[in-house]
Amino acid sequence: MWILLFAAFSLTLVIAGCYAHRSARRFSVVDLAHWQTIVARLQPVPFEGLERVALDHLQPRGCQLQLETDEIWELVGGWEGLHHMRRNANLMIQLAAFVRQWNHNEATVVAERIRQDSLLLKRAILRVGLHRIWVYRLRTPFYVHQAASSYYLMTRRLLALYETNQYLLYPHLAAAL
Repeated sequence: MWILLFAAFSLTLVIAGCYAHRSARRFSVVDLAHWQTIVARLQPVPFEGLERVALDHLQPRGCQLQLETDEIWELVGGWEGLHHMRRNANLMIQLAAFVRQWNHNEATVVAERIRQDSLLLKRAILRVGLHRIWVYRLRTPFYVHQAASSYYLMTRRLLALYETNQYLLYPHLAAAL
């Protein structure tokens, strides 16, 4: 019984590793025309409101009950804003992988950090959906805070990577995000 569980777990890890490797290879083959297509696919997110929610979560102050649930929901753009964040997350991983052509080491680390933030974002959005459907509406703002914080960190990491390694493309990317 334990051997079967261990084998199933090992097989799952191998499949996940192969998928991650394949995705990373696919993302690393990006030319400038494809980069422009990816940037054009980025969807608008209300960044000022999102930044306010994210910093409320990442930089706590003395009075930590500054934002109400409805205000948080409005600042991130509601379901539409969360949906756009989720879609943009995958695109940001591809954009980070593009920089590998000039700075392989830093771009690889930043792409992985963005991928990790993306996983946290997607998990938080899933929980928002589950908690909005059921009775646990009290927990919704916590997950919206997590989603906003993850997305905020992803954008900051990506913009910092472009600012230091691909400064000619930086203004176009900054405008799109």
